[in-house]
Amino acid sequence: MTKSSLILQKLSRMRGQLSRWIIVHGLGRWLLVILAVLAVDMALDRLFKMDFAQRLVMLVVMVASIGFYFAWKVIRPLFARASDTALIYEVEQKHPELKEALISSFQLSRENVAQHGMSRALADATIEQGNRQAADLNFGDALNLPKSRWNAGLLLAGLLVIGMLGWGVTSNSFLKTWFNRNVMLGNDQWPQQTYLEIAGVKDGKLTISRGSDHRQLVYVSENSSVKDVSVSLVVDNPAGRSVLPMKPTGKSSGREHLFTFHNVSSTFRFRARGGDEATDWVEVELVEPPSIIDLKLESRLPEYTRVEKESLVGSGPHSILRGSSLEIGIKTNKALSSAALRFGDERFDMSRASSDQDYSLTVPSEGELKGGEYEFELVDQADVASNRKSKFKVVIKEDKPPKVRANLLGISGEVVPRAMIPTSYQAADEYGLAKLTFDCKWKSGDQEDSPIRSELITIANDGQEGLLEEPTNRVQTVTVLDLTQLKLEPGISFKMRVAAQDFYPEDDNIGYSQEFLLRVVTESQLRASLLRREIEQREAFNQAYEKQLALATELQAIQVRQRPNDVTEDDFRAQQEARLIAAVREQKSIGTAIDAVANRFEEFLVEVKNNRLDEAENEIAPEQRIEARFDEKIIQPIRRLDAELISLAVRHMDGCRVNANDPEELANSATRADGVHQQILLDMKNILAAMSDSENFQGIINDILEIKRDTEAINKGIDQKKPGDSDIFDNDDIFNK
Repeated sequence: MTKSSLILQKLSRMRGQLSRWIIVHGLGRWLLVILAVLAVDMALDRLFKMDFAQRLVMLVVMVASIGFYFAWKVIRPLFARASDTALIYEVEQKHPELKEALISSFQLSRENVAQHGMSRALADATIEQGNRQAADLNFGDALNLPKSRWNAGLLLAGLLVIGMLGWGVTSNSFLKTWFNRNVMLGNDQWPQQTYLEIAGVKDGKLTISRGSDHRQLVYVSENSSVKDVSVSLVVDNPAGRSVLPMKPTGKSSGREHLFTFHNVSSTFRFRARGGDEATDWVEVELVEPPSIIDLKLESRLPEYTRVEKESLVGSGPHSILRGSSLEIGIKTNKALSSAALRFGDERFDMSRASSDQDYSLTVPSEGELKGGEYEFELVDQADVASNRKSKFKVVIKEDKPPKVRANLLGISGEVVPRAMIPTSYQAADEYGLAKLTFDCKWKSGDQEDSPIRSELITIANDGQEGLLEEPTNRVQTVTVLDLTQLKLEPGISFKMRVAAQDFYPEDDNIGYSQEFLLRVVTESQLRASLLRREIEQREAFNQAYEKQLALATELQAIQVRQRPNDVTEDDFRAQQEARLIAAVREQKSIGTAIDAVANRFEEFLVEVKNNRLDEAENEIAPEQRIEARFDEKIIQPIRRLDAELISLAVRHMDGCRVNANDPEELANSATRADGVHQQILLDMKNILAAMSDSENFQGIINDILEIKRDTEAINKGIDQKKPGDSDIFDNDDIFNK
């Protein structure tokens, strides 16, 4: 083995030269592959403007290709070790004059000569000869030295180009853009005529509210040399790829383009394309938009209303009193970054309450609440705005004057100066009554240009015990207006109404009842009027008596009527029934008529008392009080007549109708009805007599009172004669003193 150590040394040096040759050869071509791959990548990205995903794929392909070629051309050959025999064979191929001396010497040095039956001396001589020849040889000559120099030149050229490329990346805009886009995966753009900017994109993503209509804007950048271009969106979704043209909006000097995605419900991606520009792909992400899950509205009313708050439900429109403020609270389905309330061009920022999902606001902070539509603007923490409009509407209402209704009780159109006027009234106000008055107006003289006098007579004030206890929104009662305090004169026209005032602070907010017009007359005029009306009611009652008499006669005629020969039995029965039905109707109308007369006499009685006319009558004839004449002899008898006898007559007459086909039962019912009719006629005669007596008595009383008033007037004139007045005769000699 030691005899071949020289050959082994030379083989070892040859192996080093071979490794260097392989490395230089592989690296040179590897650099060429790198440059070729980079050149292809530059060309593809410059020509087709690859998006981020495509550039990422190309980067992976480039790295994989370069790594594979390095492993194939450099790593694999280095690990593919050639045998010593193969290397010696390559040397002998380079030096054919050796005639296989080296291979023979190397092989014999490694073999057991004795075992193969060979001569030891001959083997040693062959080995010695091979060593002598190896000592004079350069095994490296077996390598392709020209090729090695070429590989070295190629490697140096590749390194030079790579160095220039590295220097160009820092100084040349083209290479710098390529390096940013394809190696660093940045967003630099190639120099071009048109640049597009997609609004709303952040880190290559666009967030849209699920289910909303999204208005996508694309701008042609100011840096573009060609701005008048058509812009479209390339949309990629599970259904395929489509190109959607955008419309210029006419804004931003014509650089703004718009396309609306309707009802976005699934994710997709898109890119903008226009001129020589094609943007990167934008991934669309869907999020649930912020929305209001609980809305609380409360109206804080002005202090004078004595009502602190009113809760409002729903979106309205809500009627809110002028001068009120509105307290608003919302709870949302997700955390917000901001919440605001918009009214027209005004925007009110809401304040965060207990959490990012609770916000509150009071409007207005100053000034006066305005009526109209208010809309919430919600933005979540991902800058997603609400797509469902949450609104409510406010209608400003004025504080209306109180509502008042009134009626005069027991008063006709004429009153005496000392009358009492009972007034039934109802007054109501939503926010409380402050004052109730009688609003009275009249003229003090007979001339048209006489001044109109007016006076407010207080009925009740706020806090007055028993009437307007605080707070009081409604009053219903009867109050008497005593005309004595107004000192009215007969002959004037007197107007009155009930007035109610609320607590509205800015001006008088007063509501009025209907106005009542009364004529002030003397007591004698009113008594004459009452007597005239009393006579009218007696005549009306007398007409009812005449009808009742005719009705009794008609019933008797029906009872005795026989069927004519030319009338059939059925027609005769129909005629009888029709006459009985008419009779029943007539009986009921008589009851209604006499009841109305009783009502009128009750009104007369009340009117007499309200005007205090009964006081003088009672002094003259206390045994003939008006209550006795009217109530005991006229009103109550009429009530009993209507309730007992007339209703009984109606039942008997209806029995006649029912038994019209049975002569015997008809006769019985008619007899009973006739008996009742006779009693009715008798009672009506008595009532008519009482009415006549009352009229006669009233006429006498009126005459007596007239004479009494005349006498009092004369006596009063005599008493008012002054002591210094001259006598009728100035001559003192006429009378003996």
